[in-house]
Amino acid sequence: MRPETPHSMTPRILAPLLLALYAVIFLAPGFFVVPPLDRDEARFAQASKQMLESGDFVAIRFNDEARNKKPAGIYWMQAASAALFGGPAGAPIWAYRIPSALGAVLAVVFTYLAGAALMDRRAAWTGAALFAVSILLIAEGHIAKTDAMLCAAVTATQAGLAHAFLRHRTEPEPLARWGDMLLVWGGIGIATLLKGPIGPMVAILTVAGIWLLGGGIAWLRHTRPRTGVLLALAIVLPWAILITRETGGTFWTQAIGGDMLSKAAGGQESHGGWPGTYLALVTATLFPASILLVPAAWRAARRRAEPWALFLIAWVVPAWIVFELVPTKLPHYVLPLYPALALVIGSYLTARRSGEPEQTPLWARIAHIALWAVVAVALAAAITVIPYIYGGGTIRIADLLLAPVILAAAGWLLSTVLRGTWSRVLPAAAVLAAVTCGIVFQRTLPSSEDLLVSPRLAAAAEAAGYRPGLPITAAGYTEPSLVFLTATDIRLAADGADAAAFVAGHPGAFALIEQKEQPAFDRALASAGIAVDPIGTVAGFNYSRGRKVTIALFRERGR
Repeated sequence: MRPETPHSMTPRILAPLLLALYAVIFLAPGFFVVPPLDRDEARFAQASKQMLESGDFVAIRFNDEARNKKPAGIYWMQAASAALFGGPAGAPIWAYRIPSALGAVLAVVFTYLAGAALMDRRAAWTGAALFAVSILLIAEGHIAKTDAMLCAAVTATQAGLAHAFLRHRTEPEPLARWGDMLLVWGGIGIATLLKGPIGPMVAILTVAGIWLLGGGIAWLRHTRPRTGVLLALAIVLPWAILITRETGGTFWTQAIGGDMLSKAAGGQESHGGWPGTYLALVTATLFPASILLVPAAWRAARRRAEPWALFLIAWVVPAWIVFELVPTKLPHYVLPLYPALALVIGSYLTARRSGEPEQTPLWARIAHIALWAVVAVALAAAITVIPYIYGGGTIRIADLLLAPVILAAAGWLLSTVLRGTWSRVLPAAAVLAAVTCGIVFQRTLPSSEDLLVSPRLAAAAEAAGYRPGLPITAAGYTEPSLVFLTATDIRLAADGADAAAFVAGHPGAFALIEQKEQPAFDRALASAGIAVDPIGTVAGFNYSRGRKVTIALFRERGR
């Protein structure tokens, strides 16, 4: 192979840097203003906060319970980030989101690196840029949990596999590259430390898919598997040994039997779905680039014998089938497959810019464009409706004006596709994503006050004199975000009577009592001869449970 010169290396270094900056632009709106979200984000952030508070970085705990569900990787990253921005006492929720934002940025960069091995660099850049503006990636980059960083680790693995696969086809006997080994096996190790078997599963199914499609398996030796397995084990085993010793093996029985197998057996926590759910959602979750998904997928299927298409099909199809068959479904589960979809679209868009004729049936293109238009209209409508429903029932002029902005941006992108002005598709998609996600995260969510129950409760308690360290309990409304915004040692009472017992044993205690627990709370206090002073009421909508709530705040009068 021709050696790299400084001049030829400059674009290869510059392209990932520009993509990273590009991704940051779309992640910035709302990043610092959206309050902690229930339930997963608040649980992850609170568990990371407790690591800093306790100094125990092995066991994972939420409130006073062990959280034996996922390995510790993301908690370490969040704890490190929070330590830099105020520590457990002062770090705001956005400090815990930084690893997710970094994961989203890295996922975009690794998408480009994977694409650069498989196809023309312009196509790779276009695909990575379209992935950067996808709604699902931007949303996960705003949430302090595992999935954006997991996507980065999986995409790093796939980038290493792509380089090894393509290099083997052009030079069957080259020296194995250390960079490919680090990407593949380092990515597998980190993915395992983040979310257990998901990362290895995607890699294994990709290799199996390539083999089944006729791509062979000899190419895998260029990833130095013997050394690589040792690297992956070196990443995972130290924590695995420590958590086994600390919990006596309980972590594994609960993580595997209580979490992973329960998801495979049925819809865990009411998150079930039929096979085909992810296919039905992809137009919305890959929006706005999904406008080209059907013709791009059609083209890749027709060219499945070509190395780039073979690899991307092997990346997506086997794992997608597995995710569709698992009963528990959440939209972000398939995020590690979206880089491949984005690269398929990038290749299609670049080919059309070069004059390649369209071969997708007209009916398929029309049907998918119609579905995409429905999604665009639904998003524009949500911009107006959500603040009205959850913002006090007032129609705001600004929200009425923002919906046409989204529709105008969507119309521009639609017109570029219908007219075939392919050079404008990426700019139009970027504008539409910036407008839509900017409005949703910077305005719609923060202004929907009825959804912000925990922040309003915490603010009301603070205004009445509550400070961390003072006794506090909650009954009826015990969402994880309330724990994060008040104190680790808040007593999450089983019912109103349990909350009253806590108040009876802690002079000056604060109590946050949801309306349905109020009678039991009052009766138990009366029986104990304890008096409390009402200090406020917060009403809103608990979106985790899908119902309205009214929570009264009390403080024990003092004895």
